[in-house]
Amino acid sequence: MTKIQKQLRLIIITANIILFLNLFSITITTFAYGIGKMTYLYLALYPLLGIATILAIVKLRLGFVFTLFISLIYCFLLTNNVGHYFVFNSSNYVLFWIIVLPYFLSISIIPLTIAYLSNKLKSKNLIIIVSLIICFSFIIYPIIDRYNKEYTDTIFIDAEINKSGFTILNCKPGFADSRNFVLTNNSNELQKQIKKYGEYYQGSYFLSNTTIRTHYKFDKLISVTIVEINNNKLNPELTWRTNKIKGETDFLTPHN
Repeated sequence: MTKIQKQLRLIIITANIILFLNLFSITITTFAYGIGKMTYLYLALYPLLGIATILAIVKLRLGFVFTLFISLIYCFLLTNNVGHYFVFNSSNYVLFWIIVLPYFLSISIIPLTIAYLSNKLKSKNLIIIVSLIICFSFIIYPIIDRYNKEYTDTIFIDAEINKSGFTILNCKPGFADSRNFVLTNNSNELQKQIKKYGEYYQGSYFLSNTTIRTHYKFDKLISVTIVEINNNKLNPELTWRTNKIKGETDFLTPHN
């Protein structure tokens, strides 16, 4: 083993240990609450990272191969969360240690591990350059991805249809929430679906399960689109740009 390989091995093992410690919180949270389809992958990767670190410590090449693939998978898994952090939640310093630091540790491990594994190859310089380009893509993609992005959410709407056929939509996070914004429209199709799927009460219709699509450029809301009313698709979909929205829209900020 060359001097460079010894140094790389030590750096990789150190980074692995730090990554293992930092990922403890997100792994425990995943175990307790789950995160959909990726739950089992998160739970499987964490012990595998520990095994890979042990194999690297005892100087088995397989440990570094495992480390490389585990780091790549963590990069893919955490990309969306990191993008959300920088655009919507960068003031939360706790999340930096829980999400962002493990992400950048995973990124840094990739070229280091590739450099270690390809040390004796003639094309090692080219391989390392390619790995650096891939890592740079992982760094910039979470931000670029949020430049022009759509999100889906569910809200409560208290809809009123006045005598002139004009619809006033009072939109809230939930029935008892005081935060709200108001949308207006005179679409006949919207009125039909409101009457068909809404719960009529004291002159207005309650739409408790309304699916909307929000369009953001970074953290700036551009438009709101009603997609479904009580799991029934609205055709055509109706869109309001921010200059047509009156009230508070902060609660629409995406959660992920």
